[in-house]
Amino acid sequence: MSENEKDKRRIMEGIEIIVDEAKSAAKSAMRRTGAESLGENLKETVEGALSARQSVVMVRLNKDSLARVDDLVEADVVGSRSESAAFLIGEGIKARAELFDRISEKIGQIRKAKEELRELLNEPPGGETAQEERGHDPE
Repeated sequence: MSENEKDKRRIMEGIEIIVDEAKSAAKSAMRRTGAESLGENLKETVEGALSARQSVVMVRLNKDSLARVDDLVEADVVGSRSESAAFLIGEGIKARAELFDRISEKIGQIRKAKEELRELLNEPPGGETAQEERGHDPE
C-alpha cells in the first residue's frame, strides 16, 4: 500500500470517528429532549461529547473485540463504536487500577533513572561536577 493510500485510509478512519460522534450526539440530544428541540440542544450535546473526550485514537480490533464493541452499540448502551471503545477502555482501566498504579510507579522510576544517566553524561571526565572543575568546591 502506497503512502498516499495509507494517508487516505487514515483520513477515512478519522471521518468515520467524527460521523460516529455526530450520530451519538444526535441520539443523545433526542433521548434527552425529544425531536422538537433537537436543533437547540445539538450544539450543546456535541460540545459536551467532544469536551469529555479530547483525544482521538485509531485502533485495529480483532473480530471478537469488534463484536463486543458492536454489542454495546446495538443494545443502545452507547451511541457509537467510538463511545463503545472509550467506555470499554475506561472500564478496563478501572478494573485494573492496581496494575496501572504499579505501572505508573515504575515509569516514574524509569524517568528518574534516565535523568540520572543524562546527568552522568554531562559530567566532565574524572567525575568532577562543573563547579568543582571551575575551582568552586560546594562544601
